[in-house]
Amino acid sequence: MKKVVIEVPKERAETVQSKFPDAIYSVTEAERSTRFVLYVPDEMLDDLIHQTNGSIREHTASRPFWTGIIPGYDELVKEDDRITLIEVSTPDFVISPFIDRLLERFEQKEKKLEKAPIEKIVAATKAYTQVDSEKFILAAIAGIVALTGLFLNNVGIIIGAMLLSPLLGPIYALAVYIAIGDVKTTLRCVGIIGLIIALLVILAATLSFILSLVTSLPLTTEILARMDANAVYLLMAVLLGFATMIALSEGIPEGIAGVAIAAALLPPAVVTGIAIALYPAGVLKAAVLTLQNIVGLVAGSIAGVMFLHIGPRDLFAQVQSRQVIIRVAWFLTVVIVLLVIVSFLI
Repeated sequence: MKKVVIEVPKERAETVQSKFPDAIYSVTEAERSTRFVLYVPDEMLDDLIHQTNGSIREHTASRPFWTGIIPGYDELVKEDDRITLIEVSTPDFVISPFIDRLLERFEQKEKKLEKAPIEKIVAATKAYTQVDSEKFILAAIAGIVALTGLFLNNVGIIIGAMLLSPLLGPIYALAVYIAIGDVKTTLRCVGIIGLIIALLVILAATLSFILSLVTSLPLTTEILARMDANAVYLLMAVLLGFATMIALSEGIPEGIAGVAIAAALLPPAVVTGIAIALYPAGVLKAAVLTLQNIVGLVAGSIAGVMFLHIGPRDLFAQVQSRQVIIRVAWFLTVVIVLLVIVSFLI
C-alpha cells in the first residue's frame, strides 16, 4: 500500500482530481493550493503516475523528465514551485473502511504485475552516481581479498571478495541513465566504473610487486584462467548483465545479484594488475578479458532495463532517450566486434 500526496495550485486542482477520483482519500484546500491524499495498492502506483501524466507542454532541456505527472507543470513552476508537490511513501499500516473498500475493488479486478515507478528507480541509483571515498575503500578491500584468494588458489576467498565489491551499483545506474537519456549522468557513471577498475589494477600491480620482493608468488590456475580472452566470455558477460537486471527487478538483494557483476569484473581486473607486475606476457590477454566483461555487462544491463521498459514518461524525453540508446548500441556493437577480433588474434 502506498500513500501518495499531490499538491497543486487551485486552478489545476480540478484537472488533477479528474484523473483519479476513486482513489482520493482526502482533499485539503489552502489559500493558494489544493492537497490530495491517496492510498493505492503497490501494483497501481505506476499506472496512477502514468495516467496522471498531463498533456505535454513546451519542453526545456533542464526540465526533469518526471514533471509530466502534473498537467501544465511548466506554467506551475513559473508561478510557485513550492506548492507543486508529489510525495510517495509506504505507511506501516492503515486502518480505514474507505481503504478496505478500495482494496476489495482492486482485488475484484484483474491484477497486474507490480512495476516500480521510474521515479523510484532513479532515486535508488542516485547514490551510485557520486564519487565518494567509501566506494573506493570498499573496492580496494575487495581487490586485496581477491588478490589473496588468487595467489592462494582459493575460490572461497575470491567469492568473498565478490560479495564486497561495489561494482554493481555504478553499472546498474549507468544502464538506467542511458535508458532515460541522461548523457551527463551516464558519463559520470562511466567515469566511476573506470576509476574503480583502474584502482583495482594499480593496487594489484603495486601489491604484487612489493610481495614479489619478499616471497615467491606462484601463477596459480585461478590466475591463469583469467588470462584467457575467449570471445565466449563476452557473451557470458552480456547474459550476466541481463540476468542481474532482471534479478534486481524481482527483489533479489543487491548483495546477491552483485556477485554476478563482481565475478565477471573483479578477478580479471586484479589479474591484469598481477600480470603487469609478474607476467608481462599475460597483460594483454587479461586486459582484453577485463574489457570484454565490462562491455558485455554494460550491454546486457542496458538490454535488461529495456526489457523491463524502464524509461522516462515525458514524450520529448522518450525521443531523446531513444537517440541516446541507439548511439550507445552502435558504439557497443563496434567495440564488441573489435574485442572479438582481438580475442582471436592474441
